[in-house]
Amino acid sequence: MQAQTFRAESFEAAMTQVRRALGPDALIVTRRHLNNAGGLRSGPPEVEITAVSAFDAAKEGLGSDQITFPELLHRRLIRGGVPEGTAEGVAQRLRFELARLGPGPQNHAQALTACLSHEMVFAPHVGDSVRVAVMVGPTGVGKTTTIAKLAARAALLERKRVALVCLDHYRIGGVEQLQRYADLIGIPMHVAHDGRSLAFTLVQLAHADLVLIDTAGRSPRHAQALSDLRNCLDAAREKIEIYLCMQVAMRSQEIGMVIAQQGEIEPTRLIGTKADEAICSSGLLAAQAASGLPLSYVTTGQRVPEDIEVATPELISSLLSGADITSS
Repeated sequence: MQAQTFRAESFEAAMTQVRRALGPDALIVTRRHLNNAGGLRSGPPEVEITAVSAFDAAKEGLGSDQITFPELLHRRLIRGGVPEGTAEGVAQRLRFELARLGPGPQNHAQALTACLSHEMVFAPHVGDSVRVAVMVGPTGVGKTTTIAKLAARAALLERKRVALVCLDHYRIGGVEQLQRYADLIGIPMHVAHDGRSLAFTLVQLAHADLVLIDTAGRSPRHAQALSDLRNCLDAAREKIEIYLCMQVAMRSQEIGMVIAQQGEIEPTRLIGTKADEAICSSGLLAAQAASGLPLSYVTTGQRVPEDIEVATPELISSLLSGADITSS
């Protein structure tokens, strides 16, 4: 169990730090006042709080008389915007798995993994069934970086013939950024401006095992731009797997708005991005509940190609349990 220590000039300020770092259900281990006057340290008196996350506490059996592991998970999912029905279904399944394995903290991770394998839907790897894949989603979710990670893994590790196509000619520097990634990986990059040029480009790339298409970030409020993108993809005359990229930390209201508007494009799979920036990973379940799409990948940092993980029950279990994510 990893305890963290926080210091501030008041208890309230220290608790603000605790909640921000460990969540609102954090368990306080110790609290003490520090009198700095006349000592080696200078400055006003401080309060020092040592705390652990609620999930770490539950794993160690601390506070188990107050709240059970399924109840704790239920609270976290609801707070993260997961619909009540979905959250309760996950909690009920978790109770069943704990009854099967045993209620001890040593079984929590295994029970949650088994629960998620029933309650969530996961998709095969990119390129497994369709050779062309496009990344869509709101601005700033990390589509271009995600494409670079997938391309690097496929080209450098799996030795596939990979090509990139840029449909992002609206964002300043969008083409240049994708070209830099292509040069670093050593794969070709093409630019398409509309459905006709996209169809022509895909014919040119008939030899490629995997073609990844980058698109401009679209605000959910720009319905016409989304409709134009849909028409462009339809004109490609080849089946395209459409990956909707959504930030793990996205709030429930934003998730609903994005899902409703991106429905114009008819995405087929889901990618959770920037999990390293999320305090809670409940957004993964909330996005799947809202979209009904299978989850394919989760990105966990900026490094290319390291910081992307295939979505599995084990991975989501660790994220929901508050496992640390590092990109260093």
